[in-house]
Amino acid sequence: MPEPAVGAVIVTHIDELEAALRYAHSTMQPMLAKAVAALLDDKRRALGWAGEAPADFDETQWFAPEDWRMPESDENDCYLSFVLDTVSCLDGHEPETWIGTIAGFAGAGIRFAASTDALGQRDWKALLRSQGPLIDELVDRGFRCDIKTGDVALTIPVSKEALSAGFEEEDLEAALEPLGLAIDRIHAARSTLDRLVEEIKAARGR
Repeated sequence: MPEPAVGAVIVTHIDELEAALRYAHSTMQPMLAKAVAALLDDKRRALGWAGEAPADFDETQWFAPEDWRMPESDENDCYLSFVLDTVSCLDGHEPETWIGTIAGFAGAGIRFAASTDALGQRDWKALLRSQGPLIDELVDRGFRCDIKTGDVALTIPVSKEALSAGFEEEDLEAALEPLGLAIDRIHAARSTLDRLVEEIKAARGR
């Protein structure tokens, strides 16, 4: 559709568009944030892990096994942790709402991204470059690993149809099940990730 025609359609339906965005921000997004936080909290407590899951997407939601905490630092500093992170749209921009992000608008999405408080970005990238076999193991387990950017993450595919049904039924548990499954995959990769933590400790000591 030519851009002038798109503009005309937007103006024609501006009342519906503005109302939809307001509803998404004021009602749907808080409901989604609360459901995500509850799921993360339930999973990490069941595993006995550290972390925080505020019911607000503007705050950091993270988790890590207790063994990954850094004893000499702030209680929330970890040798390795996973943070709920976003994937931008194909054009590099973020969707207007978290609904759009989680529903996969234009290539957007969510993931659990690995983070460390023990090393700077340069040292982190250098460490990943030196751990070829370990990185290969993580890739075999479904992790996305880019040693050039220092990116180690597990993508979380959420069904748009399941999310739609969840809002209609006012119950998002089934739609957000992939988040829980992703945490289970991280837990299943503990032996490999524990080795990565030991390499982080060694690099920090050098």
